Order: sequence, then C-alpha cells, then structure tokens
Amino acid sequence: MKQRQKVAIIGTGMTAFGDLYEYEITDISNLAIFEALRSSKVSRKLIESLYVGNMGSNVFENQENLGNLISTYSGIKSPSFKIQAAEASGAVALRTAYKNILSESKDIVMVLGVEKMTETTKQPELQHALATGLDTMWETKMGATMGALFAIMAKSHMKKYGTTREQIAQVVVKNHNNGAKNPKAQFHNKLTIEKVMNSKPVATPLNLFDACAMSDGAASVILAAEDVAYSYDSDPIFIIDSKQGFAPIALHQRDSLTEFSGTKFAAEKLYKDHSISNKDISFAEVHDIFSISEIIAIESLGLVPVGEGGKATEEGVTSLDGEIPINTSGGLKARGAPLGATGIAQAIEVYEQFKGSAEKRQVKDINYAMSHSMGGSGGTSVVTLYGRGN
Repeated sequence: MKQRQKVAIIGTGMTAFGDLYEYEITDISNLAIFEALRSSKVSRKLIESLYVGNMGSNVFENQENLGNLISTYSGIKSPSFKIQAAEASGAVALRTAYKNILSESKDIVMVLGVEKMTETTKQPELQHALATGLDTMWETKMGATMGALFAIMAKSHMKKYGTTREQIAQVVVKNHNNGAKNPKAQFHNKLTIEKVMNSKPVATPLNLFDACAMSDGAASVILAAEDVAYSYDSDPIFIIDSKQGFAPIALHQRDSLTEFSGTKFAAEKLYKDHSISNKDISFAEVHDIFSISEIIAIESLGLVPVGEGGKATEEGVTSLDGEIPINTSGGLKARGAPLGATGIAQAIEVYEQFKGSAEKRQVKDINYAMSHSMGGSGGTSVVTLYGRGN
C-alpha cells in the first residue's frame, strides 16, 4: 500500500477566547468539540482517537487524566490522552495526530486544545504556572519569569540589529487591528504605539501591552486521511507536513539570544523536504506570546531577513495587506492565549483563510500557509505547513 502523504482538516470548532468563568473545562471543551462535529458531519462513533493539548490542568484545575475526563463528558468513547509541551501543547498534539494518520493506524481523529486559566486569578500563581515551561532549576528558582527572559531577547535584538522600541510596539498595534476583525478574539480594542509604550512596565523594555493575557478557551479540529477526506469535503485543506525543532530549555544554554534555533531548524527542513522557499508562504500564524517573539519568529522562519523583523513590521510588510501577513487572527496577543488551545486556534485560522471565510481579515491568493508554536521561551518549536490538494 502506498504510504499516505497528506492529512486533511475536515472540521473545526472553537469557542471565543477570554474569561469563561461560568464554564467548567469540560463545558469549554464540549463547545469546541460539538462545533467541529457539526461542521464536518462526522459522527462521534467515527472518531478513533482524541488528542488533548493542555499545559496546566494540574495547576489551574487540579486535574490530570484530562483526556479520559473530556472523552467521558463529550461521549467520544475512544482512546484519548493529554499531550503537554508547555505553550506548544496544542501544536504537538496536532502533529502527533497527523503522524498517527500518516502511519495508517487511524483514519479519522480529533485534536482538542483547551485551557481554563482564569481559575487562577492571583498573579504569583499565574507566573508560577507559566514558569513551569522554563528550566525551573536554573531559571525559575533564580527568579526568572517569561517576561524577564523575553525582555532579555528584546534587548539583545535591539542592540545587535538596531530594532527600535517603536517597531516592537508596532507588532502589538498590528495584531490588535487584526483581532478587532476576529469575532472570537479575546480583545477587539485597537491600540496605538504610544499606548503600548506607556503601559505598565513588565520587564524593560517590555510593558503590559507587549504581553498576551491569560485566557480560557478551546479549539478543535477533525483530521482525516487523504483517501477518506474527500467523502466529507470536495476541497479539503491539508496539513502537508509538520516539523518539530529543539533548543536548550534555558536561555543561557543557547548559542544566540536573537533567534529561535528550533524554529529555524524546523522551517528549513520543511522548505527542503518540499522543495519550496519562504516566498511560497502566503501568510503565517506565529507565536507572539510577547511582541518581540513575533519579530524573532518571522526571522527564524525565514519569512523576512535576519535582523529586519522590526523594520518589516514598521513598513507594513506583515500587515493584512502586506507582502507576508502575520497573525491575521490577532495572534496570541489579541486573539487570546489559552495555552493548550493556541496551536489548534492557529490551524483553524489557516483553515478559514483557505476556505475564504475569514471575512474582514481575509488574505487573497493563498498558496501555502504556515503556523508556528513554541513551548517555554523557545525550547520546543513546531512549524506546520498547509496547502490545498492540487
């Protein structure tokens, strides 16, 4: 039998992201799960596995065995399990499901990313939860936070390449403009460079509006083997490939503070394996947990020249009508960042763009698209390539 080469997304479901205080994590999950089932017209009985991307159920919910819990409350009576890779949990879950279909062990599966973070309302508890994605021995116990580490990267990038504080703030302005056009985004308010730069300091040079907020939410996709997908969709959108890259978990162990080496490795392998270049990518969803993260990410992905991420943002290259639109959904910054759900939300944004259903944020003339998700400060990177069947 010929080995499978592609896997299709045949259904999607997603809650609005934000403060979903009134819902339990199973309720949030079911909102996304049943929307995906309805959109695909796939019966629950046909779901062969459920992969759940989640970072903090043990911290926020005091709940493990999350896959089985969600299967029970959703009625999806299939093998299920939680995948944890810090903020990249959803993306790793998606990649795992994709690989299992390629191996011909499954035909139709569901991937769910979910997080309920607002149970933890005290800032020290939240910072502790986020910091568990870092090196707790040599970073967290020494007082490092996510904000502090990304601030170090920002300072390094500014010093090495001349990136300005205004350029970093422009990432936030752009993503809030995009988020204002996304009905399921957490934030619909537009910001100015001045508001970003005058917001409360977090870690110099980054301020409060440079960071994404804690969110509740869930996102779900149904994946099918290529030979099955056409029974549900005459024009499927395919995951062409997904690569995962490694970098040392701690910042001080890396060769560079101005690139995500795991991201660079994964992207370069994608380009090489599929004989494409960065010029073939029409748009991308990238991991902008802090504003500087987007600048470094688009350079590491090869979408803009190294050192010119800030300049490209300032000149509108990454805007909706620019040469390479970035974070059309609003990104983690404006769409919201329920940690385990972000990688799946990126895939849904890609799907909607290909289907022409992104409305006011619609990108024209799409060839290939890319999503990029990271765990911690970049120790884990997942880069996924999408396209049509032809």
